[in-house]
Amino acid sequence: MIYNKIIKKISYLLVTITFMMVFTSCDTDTVADESDIAIEKMRGTWVVDMTWDGDFYSSNTISTYNNSYNDTDAMWIDDLEHGWGLKTQVNADLNALTFSGSDLDELYYGVTVNVTNGQIVKNGATTPTGDIVDSIYFEVEFSDIPGEIWIYSGYKSTAQVDDLP
Repeated sequence: MIYNKIIKKISYLLVTITFMMVFTSCDTDTVADESDIAIEKMRGTWVVDMTWDGDFYSSNTISTYNNSYNDTDAMWIDDLEHGWGLKTQVNADLNALTFSGSDLDELYYGVTVNVTNGQIVKNGATTPTGDIVDSIYFEVEFSDIPGEIWIYSGYKSTAQVDDLP
């Protein structure tokens, strides 16, 4: 008799938990699509040549993307530690497709950076495979090597093997 009461209570508990899980499942309507990204015109993966104080350093990829607030006046620049180590949030102007900032925190190595002359040009580059894509250009000065300027210039990645560095 006591055994039946315990089983019945456990059954009610399991049914209650199941209903709670079903009715509190994830809301799939809140998943952002690309049109919800505030800086859509400026975000992407870029293939860039990096020069350091006038000398060629390397070719690699960097990323630009929105911040967690999805602000229209800021974006992240991230070299994915392919260069000197650059991950910083810059001020962005969506209308002019420009970006910059002074004394910005660089998150990979804990220094500060100045980003100047940042510009994205729509259809401003031709990839090695002949596609017309956006171009990017900006200059960076790191606080741990003052006076030495890094220049990043390149094109938006098509992800085609022949267009990658």
